[in-house]
Amino acid sequence: MSDSLQIKTCPKCGNAATDLIDVDDKTKALFQKQAATSNLPSKVCSSCYSSLTSQVSQGVKLRIEAQAREKNRHMVWKSRVNLVRHARQMMSQKAYAEAAVSYEKYIRVLEISYDLKPGTLNPEVFGKSARSKELTIIATTYWDLLRIYDTNPKYRERMALVSRKLAEFLPFSPLFPDIIKNAQSFSHSAKNPDIVRDFLKKCKASAGKCFIATAAFEDSDHPIVMDFRNFRDSVLAHSFAGRIFINCYYRLSPPLAEFIVKFSILRHPTRTLLRWLHFILYAFRRRA
Repeated sequence: MSDSLQIKTCPKCGNAATDLIDVDDKTKALFQKQAATSNLPSKVCSSCYSSLTSQVSQGVKLRIEAQAREKNRHMVWKSRVNLVRHARQMMSQKAYAEAAVSYEKYIRVLEISYDLKPGTLNPEVFGKSARSKELTIIATTYWDLLRIYDTNPKYRERMALVSRKLAEFLPFSPLFPDIIKNAQSFSHSAKNPDIVRDFLKKCKASAGKCFIATAAFEDSDHPIVMDFRNFRDSVLAHSFAGRIFINCYYRLSPPLAEFIVKFSILRHPTRTLLRWLHFILYAFRRRA
């Protein structure tokens, strides 16, 4: 019997084979990386070689598909800028139907970017992201959609959904006081005033939880709490640095407020600290 026809044992699978295929170092490294194979022998049978080739091909295919999805996701994310710009332009031209379409596409782009189902966009997905500035754009989008949907009775259900989403996002935006004031005025002329009032009620409830002062004094209408609120609206909201502070405060205060509520022993020292802060702020304002 010739040497080429001798029966050999494949060192990988252990099966008998008439011939073994050489696996050079470069090919071996590729197999081990793509097929997650370790301790690959220098020679394998044709069956093992075909199997490894198939795995590598599938791995490369999956990698290309993943890269394509990521590229598409990036392109979709970038498209949101033009969608918002177009929507605002249509709003200025009172082309409300077209503006609504662009705004709805913008929201869907965000949902796709974060792998969310339609209607499930929430502030939490932006919690540890550099895209947190998007929260203010989302809030203004929902505010515009709220007013657009109010113009047509058949969109009442959409308006109700948008009002809930606006109440969810608005506390994280420095535009909170401005939109609340506008909503209060809008409630008198809206075709669905009950939805607007419900939105204001939700915002008031969330605002109460967000403010550390409210948790400390146990009263959202306490004079010091009202003074802090007035300082926010009349001073902080009118400067870039102030709006950044408001945005950060809305993001950080809820867990601190809840902690104060849970451990009531903290209320007294927090009140003392807030009274000192109140004194300093208004002493500064009197001098100014």
